[in-house]
Amino acid sequence: MHGISFAAYAGRVTVLMGAHDAGKTTVLRMLLGLDIPDSGCISTCGKPYGTSRIPKNVVSAMPEAISRSPYYSAGTYLRWKALWAGTPDPLLDGIIHMTELQNLLTVKLHALAPIGVLKMRFAIALLPNPKALIMDEPLQTLDRSGTNWICEQIRKQANRGVAVLIASEPDSRLRPITDDVVVLDKGTVVKEGSRGQLWKED
Repeated sequence: MHGISFAAYAGRVTVLMGAHDAGKTTVLRMLLGLDIPDSGCISTCGKPYGTSRIPKNVVSAMPEAISRSPYYSAGTYLRWKALWAGTPDPLLDGIIHMTELQNLLTVKLHALAPIGVLKMRFAIALLPNPKALIMDEPLQTLDRSGTNWICEQIRKQANRGVAVLIASEPDSRLRPITDDVVVLDKGTVVKEGSRGQLWKED
């Protein structure tokens, strides 16, 4: 990483774009407090966190996977995650409704279809009711149905005032929901601006 500086704003979807080895995941790990930068400052909602752990109700990340245990249902697993996150029951009910998980709560984790796993991963990210949401390559391996669903959910969160930061290789499927683009190359921000400025429509 070399002097990286950029902002992701509330109510907007920012795409951190770059090639496979551009350093996107490293940046996300720094934002989540998993890696510590040698210098500089990370501020979230106007508050610098430095090397301290960022509260989970400020920034949340969509997990890359969930348990596929044959013994537990999706509902049981989600409620365990909600208990750990301190999610009140009314908020959990709202997240279940928002992510369309109502009919999947009794399904065993190992029996969930890919779209069900995707819904669970996104729901878990929302449990802390975060002000900022981080996602690493969220469209990777998704079919059209999964892509449409997650893009709609991402846009809904931005419309609620959440700052959404997505790390991705160039992917035209993200264009309709993108507000701002940060281009990363070999650990350096080389361009930053609105989609209209940096990611021209065909």
